[in-house]
Amino acid sequence: MSLQSENPAKDRRLRQTVKPDYISALGMAAWSFASLERQVVWCCEKIKPGSLRRIVDEEMTAGIIAKRFIDLTRNMQRSPEREKLKELASEFSALVQLRSRILHGKPCTGPNGESRLSSTAVLEIPDLEHTADAFALCSSSLNGLFHGFLASYKPSESAVDA
Repeated sequence: MSLQSENPAKDRRLRQTVKPDYISALGMAAWSFASLERQVVWCCEKIKPGSLRRIVDEEMTAGIIAKRFIDLTRNMQRSPEREKLKELASEFSALVQLRSRILHGKPCTGPNGESRLSSTAVLEIPDLEHTADAFALCSSSLNGLFHGFLASYKPSESAVDA
């Protein structure tokens, strides 16, 4: 008995009509968003302890996490860092929309004849790379605030109750 007959699904993914460079760009965009989302969740936890558990327990979607992050940053005490966090929360919300266009994209044949995803437009490799860069830049900015300003941040009573 051959291994192929024991596992008919083995290597089935290799029969997809999409080139490795596209899959690589798509995978990097997905990874970069997942890293960004994780950074947002940890920032929420620093701003309001218990946020991580709530996000996990309620299985919040990226859109709901974005709204929660916006609300939490809005309720922080005024400071230049709060303003930067508010900007990044809004940016994350916009990036959630880009991520959704990618992950909910429909397979199609692009203008060059190659397999692509499409949403409002056909997503080409440079689109995926640009989006992954935007995810990584936002994540990096949040990471700096997480390990800087938020490392010693003490939530006010209003933030704890928000």
